[in-house]
Amino acid sequence: MSMKTLRTLALVAVAAPGIAAAQSFTDPTTYTIQPQKYPATTLAPGYIMNDNPAYPWESTVAPFDPNGMYTPGEQNAIAVDERNRTGGTLSYDPSDYTYEVSVDQGLIPEANQHMVPGPLEFLPWTNPNQTFNKTYTRIERFGNSVFGAGYSLNATVTAETATTSQDKKVDAVAEGKVFGTAFSYEKELVLGRANISGQQGGDNSGTAALYAVGQQIWSTNLYATYSPTPINWSRTFFSATKRFMVGPVPISVKASLAGGVKLAVTGQIGPTVAKLSAIPGGWANVNASAAVDVIILAFGLEGALSLVNATLPSSGELFWPICTLDWKLKSNLELNTLSGTLKLYAKLKILFIKKTWRVTIASWSGITRNWSLLDLGGSQPLGICG
Repeated sequence: MSMKTLRTLALVAVAAPGIAAAQSFTDPTTYTIQPQKYPATTLAPGYIMNDNPAYPWESTVAPFDPNGMYTPGEQNAIAVDERNRTGGTLSYDPSDYTYEVSVDQGLIPEANQHMVPGPLEFLPWTNPNQTFNKTYTRIERFGNSVFGAGYSLNATVTAETATTSQDKKVDAVAEGKVFGTAFSYEKELVLGRANISGQQGGDNSGTAALYAVGQQIWSTNLYATYSPTPINWSRTFFSATKRFMVGPVPISVKASLAGGVKLAVTGQIGPTVAKLSAIPGGWANVNASAAVDVIILAFGLEGALSLVNATLPSSGELFWPICTLDWKLKSNLELNTLSGTLKLYAKLKILFIKKTWRVTIASWSGITRNWSLLDLGGSQPLGICG
């Protein structure tokens, strides 16, 4: 087979079956910010909360009566007392002659606190057995169960000495994963993997594949000197829904993780050489929306959240022409994660008062990593020459 034919084969991509629709999940637990004052509540669809005796003002200046008449002086006194008791802010809206009381319930602890294990890292070491193996692995997470992200990468080179039944063999593997969390559901968003194997009189080939949420979306065979066209796709990964109590109002928040996947591979395969460089990566943003079943004056979600953008270049090389085995392992990290703010609000009408509650469910300043994680190599005698 000619070198031209081999290079042509290296560029043939095999498309996987059609991508299934993005998965959806629901966290059954309602998040309560002030559980004693506003416990988790399930209300019938269409339930009217405006001007409802079940949701009166907190002021004790005058009792709440949905059919009551209040003088301008009484209205002002009630509004001022309501502001003082709730710790909110007060303004007057002359367009409809109502008072606006805004209550900030603050940040939930998960809004900006990391609640994940520390990074795991396994450095290459010498295996005393006949098989020569050098592996580097690193896993790191950020955020928490409300919103989080992370990555995992692996670079491996392996050499097997000759036996009476087979010639010596060289292998290299490079793999990178990006995963994301929304409302207690962690999913692998992207997996890019490439592996090659070289052997005299045996297999001299490899494969590269790209996965999104566990489903293969692209693959190609690798031969000789290879450099297939890099892949870069966009899609929605998955969505998750969770209820939050914003004041007395249950609000359902749907967070959809949408972004892209990418993979580039280059290298060389032969009976005594395995060179592999893989650059997998992925990015995802949180597209969030709010919904209520009840009838209130207004509700919504403000802000935007960038979840993760990671590129994980890894490479491995084995060169074993005669009696000395030369090896290299290298891994880098380019990461931006958890940047932005998401804030919920709910507004009720209580006669002449419009009362708004706000709660922040995400407030991240952004985390950036641009590191050379590993750059090692060596040379050593190994196995049977020739």
